[in-house]
Amino acid sequence: MGLIVYAPAVMFFVAAIIMIVKLKKTKHPDKIARIFAVIAVISGLIFLGCSFYPFDYDGPGGIDYIGQAIVWALMVKCLLYTALGIYISFAVAATVYAIKAMKKKETRKSGVISLILSWICGLVIIGIILTNVVSEQTHKRNIKVSLTDITQTVDSDGDDAVFVSVELRNDTKREISYLGSVYDEVTQGGRELSHALIAEIKDYSDNDIKLIDPGSSITVKKGYKLKSTSEPIKLHFSSYGGDVVYGDYTREVPNK
Repeated sequence: MGLIVYAPAVMFFVAAIIMIVKLKKTKHPDKIARIFAVIAVISGLIFLGCSFYPFDYDGPGGIDYIGQAIVWALMVKCLLYTALGIYISFAVAATVYAIKAMKKKETRKSGVISLILSWICGLVIIGIILTNVVSEQTHKRNIKVSLTDITQTVDSDGDDAVFVSVELRNDTKREISYLGSVYDEVTQGGRELSHALIAEIKDYSDNDIKLIDPGSSITVKKGYKLKSTSEPIKLHFSSYGGDVVYGDYTREVPNK
């Protein structure tokens, strides 16, 4: 998925480098600098527009439409990073030729203008990126995940299983879902446990995809097939990417 998001941005960066090399002997660096600067500004404005007016998924919800939401998110990210990639690439290219133009007395003024023009969106973009990074970290840290219960049972196949009860509290400023915010892993003996269908948690089956309002909590229950009833199980909860850990637990398998 990362390849889909970043590939266009990388392609434009490579294209800009190729153009810098191909045009390095030009007699009109001021004109090339202006063209590159205009492209940089346009792409920079597109990036700023996407940042200030994010295109949120507004389609139907539910488990059947998660794929649509993911595709939409990928498309928006692809547009965002492509615009950013074009901006940085052509701003750098414009800077190279603006400096060349500034070395000539007759094109010095044009070179200065192109240099300013090429980086006119730069400080705003840097500010937005830094703000988003800090904001996203704050958002993740305001998600609270607590293990509340582990119950041994049998699954629909009659195999030994457990269902895990987890409380998710949303102390962020926007709606979240468990599935979209929390990465969980349950292991036993170093091996990840597979999911199990358990009748007792039927009423909670959709809680992991429900949107939770700020300041609210929800209980999520998940079933797992046991590999052993005597070996402890380990539970790990974190943000996607693992930069924020919500909890690590080691628990003995409870008696039925």
